[in-house]
Amino acid sequence: MDEKLEKQIQFYRKIVELSHSGICGIDNEGRIIIYNQAAADFLGVPIEEAFGKMVTDVNPKQPGITRVLTEQSVQHDQLRKVGQRTAVINRSPIYYEGNLIGAISSVQDITELQQYEEKIRRQVNKQGLKAKWTLENIVAKSKVMQRLIELAKKYAAVDSTLLLQGESGTGKEMLAQGIHMVSSRKHGPFVALNCAALPETLLESELFGYEDGAFTGARKGGKPGLFELAHRGTIFLDEIGELPILLQARLLRVLQEREVMRVGGNKVIPVDVRILAATNRDLVQQMHEGLFREDLYFRLAVLVLRIPPLRKRAEDIPYLIEAFLKEWKKADDYRFTDEETRKLQNYSWPGNVRELRNLMERAFVLLDAGEPLDIFSPDVWISTEVTYSSDNASLMIEQGENEEERINRILEEEKGNIGRAANRLGIHRSTLWRKLKKINSDS
Repeated sequence: MDEKLEKQIQFYRKIVELSHSGICGIDNEGRIIIYNQAAADFLGVPIEEAFGKMVTDVNPKQPGITRVLTEQSVQHDQLRKVGQRTAVINRSPIYYEGNLIGAISSVQDITELQQYEEKIRRQVNKQGLKAKWTLENIVAKSKVMQRLIELAKKYAAVDSTLLLQGESGTGKEMLAQGIHMVSSRKHGPFVALNCAALPETLLESELFGYEDGAFTGARKGGKPGLFELAHRGTIFLDEIGELPILLQARLLRVLQEREVMRVGGNKVIPVDVRILAATNRDLVQQMHEGLFREDLYFRLAVLVLRIPPLRKRAEDIPYLIEAFLKEWKKADDYRFTDEETRKLQNYSWPGNVRELRNLMERAFVLLDAGEPLDIFSPDVWISTEVTYSSDNASLMIEQGENEEERINRILEEEKGNIGRAANRLGIHRSTLWRKLKKINSDS
């Protein structure tokens, strides 16, 4: 070896040694021939125990570099977890005079960077008042979704109250955030609240705030409510159909007067806020049953957007999966066959986009754990379709049965288990507690 070439090799060797990125190189048999201290620190395997060994012996759980050899493909920005640490990995095959001679992998530990970014994010958005989704993030290849996005953009241009209707898991909050982000209020706060997630007393203080000493445990100095925090921005009220009747009256006043009064206070506070509400329930039916105020319904439903269930936009399924894989940095890991796509499109998806996302996440969790990728295996494919038979007919409302009788029947069938009863009734646990409280007080 001439002196010039030897100097170049020593130069490159020192670059590898001093690099903050972990660098691992293998020959065409998978044996480690390059391995620096940063790689040793990240994998927890000392240089002397790794050098010259097969990469599958040194890192048996995730030897992704071997796939580069077999597939001869370049992998960019692959996000991987190793223990408690997170890394961005880039891999590439290496050729000499057209022949494959090995592969190289660079690992950048971003754990501390993620922790720092999270700290900054909490400081900037410590109230959680920022929207993160735009309308461009919504997969809309089907005609029905393209029409939905078209209407959403038009409705974003005005300040009228908007009601989003759609089954659970269709992406109502994502659409609400997207509407906010193209509206004139996009630089203002976006505040979201699930009306079913809190008990009535806490829900009131969260929405309208409270004054110092308003109740036992109230924060000294009081606390602004979500309407105040959403001033000059947008408030999104999810599961509005679960809002208790008493709070419906207070919300109606906000819609009419654009002002709030804190719990325990006597001062009126004007608010400049656009209200977006969402529901997966039939508000008209609830209105006829006396569960939802008629005047509030018509105040909310000035503009209405109906989000189609996934079964009505099945042609979007391959594009939704593609979006999930890109988000997880796995876009190059899998391609579906036409037969697999047909199976996915023929399923009814009761849980809609959320169910599809959960399915794909299960599949890739198992893939990362070393199992083959099979979305139709029993461990991955968990059907939520309901087929009514004599065994489960009690899920349906019996003839002449009112709400109280149905609740009591299902609670008895579930031996008092609130969670299972709420699930069968199609309502949130806190909503069931409120209904039980009302039943007990009426009796």
